[in-house]
Amino acid sequence: MNIKSFVVQNRLKPADAIVLRKKFMGMFSHFAIYLGDDDFGNPKFSANFTKGVQLLPNKEINEQIQIYKPERIERFKGNDYQRRSAIERAWSKIGENNYGFLSNNCEHYKNWVHFGKEISDQVNNVGAGSLAIGTTMAIGGLLSDDSRTRNQGIGLLLFGALLKSLAKRD
Repeated sequence: MNIKSFVVQNRLKPADAIVLRKKFMGMFSHFAIYLGDDDFGNPKFSANFTKGVQLLPNKEINEQIQIYKPERIERFKGNDYQRRSAIERAWSKIGENNYGFLSNNCEHYKNWVHFGKEISDQVNNVGAGSLAIGTTMAIGGLLSDDSRTRNQGIGLLLFGALLKSLAKRD
């Protein structure tokens, strides 16, 4: 299936996001925003990659939907005026080159487009998990007088706190 067929079959509207399951441990998803069709009827998508926020050539988005298999569509929830504002937000970031896997990723971009807030639930969830495991390890290490476990727990606590702070960009 090519991207044009995908757009039609899934009745995408501008500002809707395709969520692609990445192969990295099957834990993370990649987000691409549908911007609408160009003057020739070709679908336009944008995403925040390692090279920054950019328009995706149709060849690349075609490859991505074949390799990563879209797992869901996140529909933009809002009226037509809000949808136009969301598309303006999407275009406003194109060309920015400050990608960060934890601090400014494709989910930060998708949420900026959808809600006007740069946040990554994926980073936040990993941070929360690190905090929980770190707390358990630190307390367990203190109670058992195991300094190695305690120190590893404290390290995970710090890492979790860092991730939680990176999940939301102000």
